[in-house]
Amino acid sequence: MIASIVVDFLSKSPNLEFHSFNKIKLTSHSCETTTNEPQPVFDEQGQVVGVSTSVIRNASNIGYIIPGKVVHMFLQMCADGMEASIEDRFCGLGSLVVRDEGRDLIRTSSVAQVVGGNLAEEPKHVPGITNLAILGAQNLESKALRRHLGLDELDLTGGVRIVGGRLVKDDTNATTNDGGGNGEISPTTKEKQQLNGSDRLQCNDVLLAVNDTPIGYDGTIQLSPTRPDERINFRVLVTCQRVGTKMMLDVLRDKKRQQLEVTLDSSRFLVPQYDDFDAYPLYAVCGGCVFSPLTLPLINEKKSTNKALAFSSYFKQQRSGHEQIIVLSKVLNDEVNVGYHGWTNMLLKSVNGYTCQNIQELVDVLTMKIQGETVEFHFQNSGNLSEVEADWVICMNMQEVIQSESRILSRHMIAGWCSIDAISRELYSAVEKADCPLVEKNTCWSTMRGLRKVLGGGD
Repeated sequence: MIASIVVDFLSKSPNLEFHSFNKIKLTSHSCETTTNEPQPVFDEQGQVVGVSTSVIRNASNIGYIIPGKVVHMFLQMCADGMEASIEDRFCGLGSLVVRDEGRDLIRTSSVAQVVGGNLAEEPKHVPGITNLAILGAQNLESKALRRHLGLDELDLTGGVRIVGGRLVKDDTNATTNDGGGNGEISPTTKEKQQLNGSDRLQCNDVLLAVNDTPIGYDGTIQLSPTRPDERINFRVLVTCQRVGTKMMLDVLRDKKRQQLEVTLDSSRFLVPQYDDFDAYPLYAVCGGCVFSPLTLPLINEKKSTNKALAFSSYFKQQRSGHEQIIVLSKVLNDEVNVGYHGWTNMLLKSVNGYTCQNIQELVDVLTMKIQGETVEFHFQNSGNLSEVEADWVICMNMQEVIQSESRILSRHMIAGWCSIDAISRELYSAVEKADCPLVEKNTCWSTMRGLRKVLGGGD
C-alpha cells in the first residue's frame, strides 16, 4: 500500500539543479515503505504528483520525486514513436524501457542484444533532456555589466548573459529520399544548419525571456502565477520540453532586441556524466593494460581532484557519432608489461597506427587488424597541458600478450577480456561468418585469444 506523500519543498540548490540537468526535482516527506522500487506519489487531495526516485541519506523518510509532467513527457514521446538516434543509443542517453504485455524487455545496449539474440526486441530509446545549446549563463546583478550590455538604455529589468554557444554537429550531406535525386536537404538538417548560424544563442547575447516568461537578473523565473514569491532556475522552462519543440527567445544582441525561434535538442556529451544514464562501465584488457572510455563517474571513482582537473577541458565538449575518449585506466602488473607498471590516466592516441574513435573500434583493432609481432599503444599525458604533443608508447610482444591473458584475468578475477557492450556489430558478424566449429564461436567471446583464433589472427 502506498502512503500519501505531502510535497512541501521545491529545491533551488544550484548543485542540485546541475546534477539533475536543471529539471524540477521535488523534496518529499513520506511514510516508510517496504520496497525500494519507484512508486507513485500523492498529494493531500489524492492526486498523483510524480514518481519517487531516490532518498536523502541520513534523513528521516525524505527523498526526491520526478514530477508527473516530466514522466508524462517521456511516456508521450514513446507513445508517439520518437526514438533516439543510433549514436545516442550507443551510450544509452535518454533510454526508456517499455514493458509489453506478454513479454518482458530488459534494458541492455543494442550491441548486447545483437550478441544475445533478436534485434526486434530492443527496448524503446527516446531522446534525452533538452537544452538551449549554450555553454552557460551569467547572472546580471552587476550594474556596470548591465550598462555595458545596453540593458539600461532600453530600460530592461532582467535577463542573463550567454557565455558561449555550442556548435551543433550535423550531417550536411543528408538528403531527402524523394526518388527524384534532387539532393534537397532534409528539414531536420535545415533546422540544425539554422542553429549553427544566426538563429541560435551566441556569446554575449542577453536572454531576456523564454516563451514570454521573463527571466530575472539572477537567472530565475516565477514558480507560478499563484506563487510569485518562489523562484526557480530559468532552464526548467527548457528541460521540461520534449526534443524537437520550438521555443521563442527574447534576446538582446549588440544592444538590439530581437526574437529567435530555436528547436530544442538534447546534450551529447563527449564525456558521459551520470551512472546508468549515459555512462556505463565499459573496458578492454590487453597485456594487463585496462582501457576504458573516459566518464565522469570513472574520474570520481579515483577520488582525486587532480585527475578531475586534468580532464576538465573535455567535460562540456559535444561528441559526434560514436566518438569516445579512451584512457589507459591502469596497468595490471605482470611480467609481460614490465616497464609500464604504474601508468594510469593517459589518453590513447593510436594502436599500431590505427586511431580508435571508441572502445568498440579498439576491440576490433586488437582482434582483427593486428597481424605483426608487436602491439604498440601510443598515449598522450592528460595531466600536463604543455605535453599535449608528447608521445608515450607501450610496446609488447603480441605472442607474449596472448599467452599472459589467462594468467592476468585469473589473477585479478576478471570474467572476460572486454565488456560485452564493447563488441561491435562488425566483430559479431565476422565471428558468425568464420569457418570454424560452432562450439568455438560460442566460447570465444571471453578472451582475445579465442576471438583471434576464430578469426584466423593467431593464437
